[in-house]
Amino acid sequence: MSESRPSPSRWMVFPLTAVLSVSSGVLLSRALPVDAPVTAAAQTTLNQLNEDFIKISGSVTPAVVSIAMSKTVKNQGAGRTNPESPEDFFDQFFNGGPGFPAPDADRKQQGMGSGVIVDAAKGYVLTNNHVVADADEIKVTLTDRRTFAARIIGTDPRTDLAVIQLQNAKNLTQVSFGDSSRLEVGEWVLAIGNPFGLSSTVTAGIISAKGRANVGVADFEDFIQTDAAINPGNSGGALVSIKGELIGVNTAIATRSRGYMGIGFAIPSNMAKQVMESLIAKGKVTRSQLGVFIAQIDEPLAQSLGLKDNRQGIVVTGVVNGSPADQAGLKKYDVILKLQGRSVNDTNQFRNEIALLKPSTQLTIEVLRDGKTMTLKPVLREMQAGQATEPELMAPLPTDKMGFGVAELTPAMRNQLGLSSSLQGVVVSNISNSSQPFEKGLRRGDVITELNRKPMRTTADFEAAVAALKSKDVALLAVQRRDASLIIAFEVK
Repeated sequence: MSESRPSPSRWMVFPLTAVLSVSSGVLLSRALPVDAPVTAAAQTTLNQLNEDFIKISGSVTPAVVSIAMSKTVKNQGAGRTNPESPEDFFDQFFNGGPGFPAPDADRKQQGMGSGVIVDAAKGYVLTNNHVVADADEIKVTLTDRRTFAARIIGTDPRTDLAVIQLQNAKNLTQVSFGDSSRLEVGEWVLAIGNPFGLSSTVTAGIISAKGRANVGVADFEDFIQTDAAINPGNSGGALVSIKGELIGVNTAIATRSRGYMGIGFAIPSNMAKQVMESLIAKGKVTRSQLGVFIAQIDEPLAQSLGLKDNRQGIVVTGVVNGSPADQAGLKKYDVILKLQGRSVNDTNQFRNEIALLKPSTQLTIEVLRDGKTMTLKPVLREMQAGQATEPELMAPLPTDKMGFGVAELTPAMRNQLGLSSSLQGVVVSNISNSSQPFEKGLRRGDVITELNRKPMRTTADFEAAVAALKSKDVALLAVQRRDASLIIAFEVK
């Protein structure tokens, strides 16, 4: 099961692992006096909030640790060409410069991050995958300055989570999990971690948004967004509620400067807990697969499907042959309205919920097909990994009317695109980046199998179908992209 995921264009998403050296320049300012009086009731509320923050900080901070890791990086010699890397800048003088050949020896790379003790008895620490991935050595420092070696129990790059275990550690403090599904936008939260290596740093803010996806950090994203200040080194640290419960694992920031700009992201505790338990029990995460490709419903797509409202349901853009969805009778163009009795209107939430269910779970899915509602009961199976590569194509100029051009799907193209010999369609040869189809997600190398539900077997079929379209008509494309199926709707020029 998959969906296309656009990467953010205006923001740079920056994982929060800190470098070891920090500039020490700090700007301090003195608070200005405020003339407005504070009422007794307001003072009581402020005092209570102040006491709550102190209590939470005191109880949770001992459970948040500093993680230092080192790993071996294969020497690239003169092949490194990143001008923004300090190592590459000096390498041009000392490694590979005139009279200084690049050494063959590998080098050590070091980094820092944060983690949260989730099991004091067994020494389990929850953190980010990018904090400890490929580490040769991990050292964990507690708030009381005790340091322990740690080993990796399991990592899950698809959610950017990992579990490590402290060796021979006693008298630890752990944090309790909260229920992230009950969070509300506007709630107070505290972020606790080690930004820039500054241990036991506590910052306050609110929940700015929930369900953030398409951030570009991991495959499965359902982030909590917060304005509590987090910076490099906060990765793997705790986001806690006003009750002192862990409701998120800090992971990344949206920034133009590689520093805090008011937008931080945390993995919800419910997702983190499920992944953690699987990593501890099996050393890996087992996910379930339904076998459908899905998409959000926008206005052109709702119009082409004959729907009155585009705010309810998600559309099935394709079904994998032999999958649980196929065996249960799900079909392309079905609109999924409910999953396990709950309304569905977000593809990311649907995708995450399916993936985190156990294989062999029987689902109850309510779908709308050609104006009629029906209930289907597929049984999930374990998810299988897939691969994709970029194609190389040569073809004619785009069609002005559509914003893209197509070519015949030859045997050579099938091999290059990794497509089945039974697939019929025309391949997108080139496409204007300013066109509506491109904005909707159509890309060069995609195979169009249907236009307005009519099969497209040859370019002649496509040209005839396009000729029948008038300006402002909605074109509904069924698209195959290697192992993924998409549905794209847009207005014709």
